[in-house]
Amino acid sequence: MDVPVAEVLKSLRERAPWPVGRRIFADIGLARGQGWNNTLRKFEENPKRSEERIDELRDALKWHELCGEKLVSFYEFDSATLQSIRGRLAGIAPEDSIFSQRYPATLSEKELKAAPAGLILTSVESSDEGVAVVFSSARVTTVRERIDVEALDETMNSVLDDYEEIIGVKTVRFQAFDVIWVPVDGGTVDIRIDFPEGTLSEVAVAARKMVLAELVRMTGVIVPEPVNMFPLIDRMYSDGEEGTVVELGFGTTTASLKHEKMRRRKLDLRNETYHKGGKAALDTPIEPFKLSIRWHRAIGKKLASEPELSLNSSSRAAGSSNPVLDRVVIRRCMGSDDYDHVRSRIAHHLGR
Repeated sequence: MDVPVAEVLKSLRERAPWPVGRRIFADIGLARGQGWNNTLRKFEENPKRSEERIDELRDALKWHELCGEKLVSFYEFDSATLQSIRGRLAGIAPEDSIFSQRYPATLSEKELKAAPAGLILTSVESSDEGVAVVFSSARVTTVRERIDVEALDETMNSVLDDYEEIIGVKTVRFQAFDVIWVPVDGGTVDIRIDFPEGTLSEVAVAARKMVLAELVRMTGVIVPEPVNMFPLIDRMYSDGEEGTVVELGFGTTTASLKHEKMRRRKLDLRNETYHKGGKAALDTPIEPFKLSIRWHRAIGKKLASEPELSLNSSSRAAGSSNPVLDRVVIRRCMGSDDYDHVRSRIAHHLGR
C-alpha cells in the first residue's frame, strides 16, 4: 500500500538509532536537524522535500526492517535443499492482517495491543539476490531516557536538586520484524531477529525458535545446528587490518578477566597503549571471548556508514573444550550494503 510520508518518518524514527538515521537522510539528500525530534519537526514545517523523496524513504525503511539492528544465526544447507527452500518461500502469500496492510510502516503501541498475537507473516520480498520472508510481532524492550529536571514541578525539582542527571527507564512495546533470508548465491540461510538496544537476549532467542518453527512448517526441511561463530572472535581480533575493535572481553593466564571499551569511536582498541602494554607483559596470548568490531565504509565523497558486529560469549564458554557461539549481533546498518559487508567478513574469516 502507499504509506504517507509522515508514517514512514515516524517508523524510521522508531527503528533506526540517530547515527544511522542521519546518514540515511544525508544519503537521500534531505537536510536534517540535531537529533530525531528536531529533524522530524523540520520536516513537519516544510513537508514538500520529504514528500518528494517518499520512494527513497520508503525503501530505506524497508531495508532497515530487513537488515537493521539484528541478532543473526546462520544455517548451512546443500544447494538442492536451498533451491527447494527458496522456491517454496517465494510462492507463499502474506497473511491479510493489519501488519501486512500497513507494511512497511510500523504500528503504534496502542495498535500493537490490539494486533494479532504471535508471528504474523507480513511480506515476502523477492529480488535478484534472494528471498526475504518477513514476520511481524509485538515485542517489548527497555528504553533509558534522560529526564529534564527543569520540566518537573517544584516539589520534584527540589527533591532531585542535588542530581546532575536523571535517567528514566521504561518498558515499551514495539513492532518487531524477524526475517528468513535465503540468498541466490551461497549455501547459508540467515535468521535475522529484531534486536534493538534494550531487548533481552532471552526474548530474541525465543523469537528465533519461533521463526525456525515457521521455516520448518513452510518448507518441511530439517534445520541443522547454527554455524559456530566462536572462532571468529580470535580470528577477527588477531587480524589488525579487519575493521576497528571498539570493545573486547578477554581472559589472561594470570586468571584475570578484562573488559575494555574505546570511548573515541575512530580509535582501535588493538592499538591502545594500555592494552598493548598489558599484552606485552604476559607470557602467553590473551583469550578473547567478547568482541565488537566496526567498519568505516565510504558512501560517496563526504558520507560513510559504520556497521558493527558483536560477538558476545563468556569466559566460561571460552574455557570449555569446544566453545560454541550460535549467534551474532549486527548493528548500525543503513541497509543491505552494510549488512552484506559484515556478512562477507564473517564468511571470509570462517573460510566460507
